[in-house]
Amino acid sequence: MGQLANTRSSCSSPTSNDPLRGAAEMRCDERRSQIPRFLQSAPPCGFEPVAYPSSQLNQLPKGPITAMASSQRKTIGSALLAGALLLSACGSDAAEPAATEPTEEVTDVEENTDEAMEEEAMDEGAMADGDMLTAYGPACGAVPTEGEGSFVGMADDPAATAASNNPLLSTLVAAATQAGLVDTLNSEGPFTIFAPVDDAFAAIDPDTLDMVLADNDLLTTILTYHVIGGESLDAESLAAAGTSATVEGSELTFSANGEAVNDVSVICSNVPTANATVHIIDQVLLPPAVVEALTAGAAMEDGDAMADSDEAALEPTGPGCAAVPADGEGSFVGMADDPAATAASNNPLLSTLVTAVGEAGLVDTLNSEGPFTIFAPVNDAFAAIPEEDLAGILADKDLLTSILTFHVVGGEKMSSTDLVAAGSATTVNGADLTFADADGALTVNGAATLCMDVPTANATVHIIDSVLVP
Repeated sequence: MGQLANTRSSCSSPTSNDPLRGAAEMRCDERRSQIPRFLQSAPPCGFEPVAYPSSQLNQLPKGPITAMASSQRKTIGSALLAGALLLSACGSDAAEPAATEPTEEVTDVEENTDEAMEEEAMDEGAMADGDMLTAYGPACGAVPTEGEGSFVGMADDPAATAASNNPLLSTLVAAATQAGLVDTLNSEGPFTIFAPVDDAFAAIDPDTLDMVLADNDLLTTILTYHVIGGESLDAESLAAAGTSATVEGSELTFSANGEAVNDVSVICSNVPTANATVHIIDQVLLPPAVVEALTAGAAMEDGDAMADSDEAALEPTGPGCAAVPADGEGSFVGMADDPAATAASNNPLLSTLVTAVGEAGLVDTLNSEGPFTIFAPVNDAFAAIPEEDLAGILADKDLLTSILTFHVVGGEKMSSTDLVAAGSATTVNGADLTFADADGALTVNGAATLCMDVPTANATVHIIDSVLVP
């Protein structure tokens, strides 16, 4: 602009008698026609415009041109430079060559134009960074500010590689590697990925986590439940969708603002990668099938625990328990592995009962699946019966069977506590037995229990001091 303001055009008006001046004017007019339209009002040849020193130009009021954006000023500056060169060329064709200003003025214009272009490039770079850095949320501050693990760095890499550079996601990366999903997550995509932080994995019971990591199918099921294929959805898009099917096949649900998934908080939304939009979350998501499986497993464990508790509750007690062998097949541990008739045959306190059961042909019955509750008279109980009477009973199979089945309750394994609570129970014989608590010890039809709650594989046995007669 300084060059234009201070350049005197050498195209003066020709005289009618000077053919050379006339030709010069024609060339001048022809070149002036090439000047941009908004400069065609430039002063005619011979007009001397007001000159402003370059130092005063910056002090002029901001008019439509000086207030323009850098890109517009660059365009206008280039046009002015072109106009100046054309006008200077206009004067060079005149018969009297015009004096030219030092070339430093043109250099100043070029330098100003270069600076404007650099400023515009910086502005565009800043806009590009701004478009990239759309991530937000309380945990975004923990993401590195520079390097491959920063938002800018991750934006250049596919999802698995980007995650491997982020210190918040090291456990997820190890899990994806274990499942063989790295190449999949680094493929073209696009994907929407919900990435649990390391603390989310740390919150899982260590034994459960080890079990999941060791089961490749289960691990893959869980990880693919964190991925939506075919779309790269930001928080706003998630909110608009409401739900979306995952690669695993089950659906995820999103909050109204897209900042929660399955009621799990997104702690850093809209993290860009080269092939996905990643949302960092504070818990591991479990698909419904896995939840059901884990619930069933927990129920089984609870059942085992209850069984263990019941076994602890069924620990034999009573004054006669000390006479039971401490080890071997006839011990409490040994009898617990065998069905009732076999268990009794290994217990020296019950040898007469075992003989009677054999005479009645009840061995197979008492060794069947059961379950049973059995009241087992000790040898001394049979010995208390007069010898002739006992011989008569053993000789009469129907009578013997009737007596022995009066000692058995079918269909249940009842502890001493259960029996006292029930008060009575019907036997296989058909008649009822009554139960009571006598100073913490079970009585059966008034007979004392010498050793209660003896476990066998198919029955609970209570050793008593008398033979019961229906």
